[in-house]
Amino acid sequence: MKKLAAIILMLGAFAGRPAEAGVFTQSEMDEISCAALKTQLFYYYLDPNRDQKVVNFPMTCKGVKSTYVMPKWVEAAVVEMSGRKVWRDPEEGEISEATLWQTPVSIVYEYLELTRKTFPPESGGANIQPGLLVKEYADIRIRFQMSMDRLYRARTREITMGDSMDGRGRIIMSQFVLILKEMESIADAISSTNQRRYADAVLASAVLSQDAFRVLFKAPRRYEAPPKESSSAKVMNTALTMMGIILMFLAVQAFFSMNDEKTNSMMGDYSKKVEVFTEAFSRQFININVKYLVLGPAALFALLGLLTMNILAFFFLSALGIAIGMRTPQFVLNTMKAARGRKIDTQLMDGLILLSNCLRSGLDVVQGFEMVSKDLLPPISDEFALVIKNYQLGMTFEKALGVMEDRVDSKMLAYMIRAIVLQRQMGGNLTKVFERIVVDIREESKLEEKTKAMTAQQKIQSIVVGIMPWVMVGVMFMFQPAVMIKFYSTPIGMATACFCVIWVAIGMKVVASLGNIRV
Repeated sequence: MKKLAAIILMLGAFAGRPAEAGVFTQSEMDEISCAALKTQLFYYYLDPNRDQKVVNFPMTCKGVKSTYVMPKWVEAAVVEMSGRKVWRDPEEGEISEATLWQTPVSIVYEYLELTRKTFPPESGGANIQPGLLVKEYADIRIRFQMSMDRLYRARTREITMGDSMDGRGRIIMSQFVLILKEMESIADAISSTNQRRYADAVLASAVLSQDAFRVLFKAPRRYEAPPKESSSAKVMNTALTMMGIILMFLAVQAFFSMNDEKTNSMMGDYSKKVEVFTEAFSRQFININVKYLVLGPAALFALLGLLTMNILAFFFLSALGIAIGMRTPQFVLNTMKAARGRKIDTQLMDGLILLSNCLRSGLDVVQGFEMVSKDLLPPISDEFALVIKNYQLGMTFEKALGVMEDRVDSKMLAYMIRAIVLQRQMGGNLTKVFERIVVDIREESKLEEKTKAMTAQQKIQSIVVGIMPWVMVGVMFMFQPAVMIKFYSTPIGMATACFCVIWVAIGMKVVASLGNIRV
């Protein structure tokens, strides 16, 4: 009852306004009447059985007399559209393309004619207040939305409705979408009893409908391929680019030759870092040439920059490759060290069981280590064998264990080493300690598997977050390689690429951290 009373009050407020005030000015009424005439003419253009009077139709709009000559393309295009079935309705059957377009056009005409009922009688209206036409406006909006939905969904194997009317359909559909927005705002305007807002919405619809009508008289905007560069210009640009790159190389070489001391110092520091990383890799039983890890990314990115045939892109990618190359050895070392530690964790339980059996049989810890190095597979056998080798060369057993702890990234192995060191210093039942560590390893393995299952979604999301932007960039490169290369060869493109790399990395880190659970 309260809602009904509110509606009655709203309608009364709208209907109770004096008619003399009027909703529209005279110029606005002329605009709406002119839009209704043009929309009606639009409808007849889409009828293959149109009256010949429509071909040259005299019209008076806003006091100006003019004759609208039907565009030449309409005659042939509408015949094809009438014979092309693009929609199947359960009640109406198969609907042609022309009929499908006529439906929203006729609804727009009905909408404008309904608005003309609010005009005073001397302007061709019935002086009806907008508040009394709420139901009619709502019905028109629903039918117009349904007709637009048909337009967007209708298609054949050859065309969509956006390609209809010789390529003008997409522009007209965009105008119709804006008209639909204005229809939706009319209900709010009437409910708020704001006549000016209502008038603006209708006037905007009238202007948009006339814009859609004018599209019929304009040539459709089609895609035009950019002009192709001549072969001589390509050769000249390539030659100039290569010359610029060579000159820059010579300039860099001259700079380093003029600063021999700094160059030698830099090379010395680089050689020391290479030696440090080589030793670190050898401690992980990995034979690798560290120089390849540094020079590989630098050479790859320099080659990519050279392929762009752009000096800025070449130096940007070369600098990026050098920066990545300098960090590659540490990244590879950490990755392989972590992987080796995980492998040792999976073998450690078998090693501890074997050590416990050796201690029960009367052997000491050193002999137990020898048994593990002989009976188990790498990498744990290599680590235990290295401990025995260091011990035989004169290093204390505790220190040999400490070296292995520094070398291997394994928390459980560290527990075992500390237990052995404490037992050798203070005594104790090492067999029970090993058994306890085995139980802990089993429980921790179960917990890790459970956490991996729980955090799998976050890890996949972090991977998707990191991969999808570059997949999209790759797709764009496939479709428009010249445009993409040209963009990313500019300073703005390079800055955009750096910005994207930084924020994608941050996004991956944040999403991945959501699934990090320390066990």
